Amino acid sequence: MEQLKLLWQLQELEQEIARKEIEMQNIPSVSAYRVRKREMAALQDTLSCYAEKMEAARKKMRRAELDLHNINGAIADLNKKLYGGAVHNTRELEGMEKKVLSMKTEQSAIEDNILSIMEELEKDEFKSSELDRETDMGQERLQQVKIQAQKDMQLARQELEELNRRREGITQRVEAPLLQKYRELKAKMHGQCISLVLNSFCGICNVSLPSAFRARILTPGQLIFCENCGSLLVLGD
Repeated sequence: MEQLKLLWQLQELEQEIARKEIEMQNIPSVSAYRVRKREMAALQDTLSCYAEKMEAARKKMRRAELDLHNINGAIADLNKKLYGGAVHNTRELEGMEKKVLSMKTEQSAIEDNILSIMEELEKDEFKSSELDRETDMGQERLQQVKIQAQKDMQLARQELEELNRRREGITQRVEAPLLQKYRELKAKMHGQCISLVLNSFCGICNVSLPSAFRARILTPGQLIFCENCGSLLVLGD
């Protein structure tokens, strides 16, 4: 009878171990850490996108500034020719004036483009600065959540290790053939297979057991199974 009770204790421990393993996958602080970590990764991705966008804008502005510098130089050269007295041909002068006007229109468009780029860049820099501050604060919160998650996980691991030590202690006390029978029953029934009988009721299926079962259960060396659910019966009352 003592051996059968050890089997029941082993079953209860293994069920507790299974529950603890599931709980370890759903520790609130660990789940919160994972969520916070994903949020920080998304924030970092957004910051990277802003950085790439701003770098592209700066390159675009440098090209526009170079174009403006070149066109300013070209206009200055034409004005020098127009008003320096080097050209006297009327038609040539008219052509140069038209060219100057055309280049000034282009100059104005480039200036407007530079202004637009600068405004957009200023907005992105402001938003990026806000995201930087948010990232710094988020990293602090992430670290705090991480510390708590590590503490909770460590505690859960210690509890699981203790349960496993207890299981190992019981396993060593159970006779090998009986332990093998338990393993076979457990695999066959996919879970509970040892039933603690209380008040003449099967502890698994709650079926009332015939009075004759009590005497049979008390017989040394006999394994008695519930006729309803097939579990191995252990007298608990």
